Amino acid sequence: MKTLKIATALAIATIALPMTVTAASAYQCVSVYTQAKVHKPTRLGARIQSKKSWTYKVKTNHGLAWSLWQIAKHKTVSCEKAGQRWVCTARAKRCKYTPVS
Repeated sequence: MKTLKIATALAIATIALPMTVTAASAYQCVSVYTQAKVHKPTRLGARIQSKKSWTYKVKTNHGLAWSLWQIAKHKTVSCEKAGQRWVCTARAKRCKYTPVS
């Protein structure tokens, strides 16, 4: 039974390790942050729209390849109440996928 567990763990590590190394080296990121601030009546609406606004801002200024929030690094969305509205700021370092040869 112990041998089976070790063999299973080695098999998983053999499959997962190359994927992890390839994925990590497949993104090129910048060192500066881009941020986008949005005012909305609800916190959820402001959070969602701030990420969309960040994406639009990056796409407009740097191109589609850099504009994916999902692969950006050091992402944060901070929100605060301002009167009757919510103000949320999405902030991240943009990245783009770079094929590994």
